[in-house]
Amino acid sequence: MVDLKVEEIDALRELGNIGVAHAATSLSMMLGKMIDMSVPNVLIAKISELHKYFEDQIVVGVVTALEDVENGRTGYLYVSFPEAKKIAKLLIEDPELVDSTIMELGNILSSSFCNAIADLLGIMLIPSPPSLAEDTSIAIVEVIVAQIAEKSDNVIVFETELKEKEEAIKILVTLVPDEKFLDYILKMLGMLG
Repeated sequence: MVDLKVEEIDALRELGNIGVAHAATSLSMMLGKMIDMSVPNVLIAKISELHKYFEDQIVVGVVTALEDVENGRTGYLYVSFPEAKKIAKLLIEDPELVDSTIMELGNILSSSFCNAIADLLGIMLIPSPPSLAEDTSIAIVEVIVAQIAEKSDNVIVFETELKEKEEAIKILVTLVPDEKFLDYILKMLGMLG
């Protein structure tokens, strides 16, 4: 794990909380029921050590490319749902709609995180349309890293929970930035700390 000051971790957690708060509001309005989300844990991990954080199981996830047009920084957001069937059951009645529910939830989370990151960094961040991905999280992150022109050795992982009444479901939001983008994020966090 990259060494961060307490203030930088707090700033990252705040970024995550802003992202999931926007997502929870959108979901609550869309579904007509109260949805809560929070970010209890955040870390910057080396890609070579991701197996410590992701379980080696097939998960459903949504991948969104991010582009900072002005400064040429890029990255990807990968929202993974280790308990996809549980999420669909919690949010909808029809099991036939699992994939579309996951896509919509991933789209809402990606957009909310994109807006939170852009606001924090003071940049305009353009997300691509999301893509559905089903594989182990490590395999998906490795494919994402291969897409980045300026390779990255680190990812930022936000662990969150989606709660509806007493039900809580784990979701991981992984930001895979290129090196320039990660350096810029850490520089901005240092200024906030």
